[in-house]
Amino acid sequence: MASSTEIRVSTTFFPSALLPNVPDGGRSDLIVHTSDTVFFYVHQSVLRARSSNDFGMLLSTQYYTPNTSPSTHREIHDQNQGTRDYFHDESGDSMPVTKSSPPDQGNTIPTIFVSEESVVFNLILHLTYGMPCSRYGPGIEVISGALEALPRYGLPTPGPTNEIWTVLLRQAEADPLRVYSLGAAYAVDSVCTQSSEHTLNTPLSSLSEADAMTMGAIYLRRLFFLHFGRVEALKRILGPPPDTHPDSTACFEVTQRAVKKAWKAALAELLLAEMPQATPVSSIVSAFGPIANSTHCLVCKEKVQERIASVVQKWGNVKRII
Repeated sequence: MASSTEIRVSTTFFPSALLPNVPDGGRSDLIVHTSDTVFFYVHQSVLRARSSNDFGMLLSTQYYTPNTSPSTHREIHDQNQGTRDYFHDESGDSMPVTKSSPPDQGNTIPTIFVSEESVVFNLILHLTYGMPCSRYGPGIEVISGALEALPRYGLPTPGPTNEIWTVLLRQAEADPLRVYSLGAAYAVDSVCTQSSEHTLNTPLSSLSEADAMTMGAIYLRRLFFLHFGRVEALKRILGPPPDTHPDSTACFEVTQRAVKKAWKAALAELLLAEMPQATPVSSIVSAFGPIANSTHCLVCKEKVQERIASVVQKWGNVKRII
């Protein structure tokens, strides 16, 4: 009795797809079978041209699958998943990859098997063909997996202007340390620079050993210098209390000492916060503003307000990126 078997094929790399860097009329002449059984129809000429090792030596040891003509065939598109499903009615018990292929592919077409899942390999192929990939919205782990696999297939790391780094940066706010470490691993300074500001809202204690190893000593040092440097800058800017003024009938030395004491207490509170390197201006105003209201001396009030304004300006000028 005939049974229905599903064959999942990429919605981008399917048999009749028109792909860049392929001569007009150039037909796919190679099937790539991923670990989750998704089929990608590609061009050996493109892979050979981009790869320095015959695509991980897979092009020199191909596995050929016989092509049979299925009695029925229907096709369903799923653009979100990046796959296209083929259904064949078959009477045999063999796996569909060895028993059938989509129509109009000739008598035989070579097939190679890769260890990556389809979401990762899809990104690898987009980089290989020089195609934009942002519409898939690949996550950090998918991007990391694709970048890690490129050398294995003899493919170059994308240059700093490649779209893949822009896609990665979009996730910097959600996972800044991971994005920073991945950019550092491939020495893409623009990724590290732009994501470093987002790391200020993340304590360095949450940095995993794996990410620290991935980013390497140079970028790890730059990240620590950014965080600790801002804390030191905050201490330096806030350290001096407001200027004093000569004693008067309205304000004596003891009153001004109270203003200094309140300033030091507010400073200690800010520095003991969880992430002083990311102290917002609003926190500075909230911490030191009440000091001006705690004294009846108009001159002291003015000195405190001047000092707060100076602090806010200087703190805003402190570097926020590596």
